[in-house]
Amino acid sequence: MVISQRPDGERRALRAALGALALLTLLGAVGDYGGRQGGLLVLREWFDRPLLLFTVALPLLLVVLYCVTWRAWIRVVLGLGVLLTAAATVPVWIFHDYPQVVATHGTPDRSDRRIVRQEQSGMLSTAQWIFVDQGTGLTTRRWQIAYADFTYGDVIDAAWDGPDRIRLTYGSRTKVIELAADGRPSGSLTLA
Repeated sequence: MVISQRPDGERRALRAALGALALLTLLGAVGDYGGRQGGLLVLREWFDRPLLLFTVALPLLLVVLYCVTWRAWIRVVLGLGVLLTAAATVPVWIFHDYPQVVATHGTPDRSDRRIVRQEQSGMLSTAQWIFVDQGTGLTTRRWQIAYADFTYGDVIDAAWDGPDRIRLTYGSRTKVIELAADGRPSGSLTLA
């Protein structure tokens, strides 16, 4: 049966579900674009959430499966697959927190720059990110300057060493990172 021969309610539901899936795909692409180095912070925080977008898409997939003109047993099998996938995302939601902002330090001489430190606890380790945010409001851009995956208790310390310099310290090691006028770091540090 062709989609134009379906009842009006099913046609509207199918079109709405397909439109919503297309919108979720677009939002995911926008969030991924905002999550790159120097991307807009507002896009990263609002739309760079693949687990959330995937979970929202699952009920829409059920609507599409119901409206497609396949045999009933194929719909049931695929519907069960979608429901089992939805059930499998519950433990991921429980054990996978979004990184939390632990500290924010503004520059002594500029109000448009700040160091942001995020942490995400795991079962055996803690992931840590250090970013530089440049700008204010919707035009704030985020640059990653350090990433570390440590056991509990280890930490990277970041402090301003001037308006355009950040000093990263881990244990006895120190690295100084220069910032360009737009906030772009001259380098980054990865400890894993």
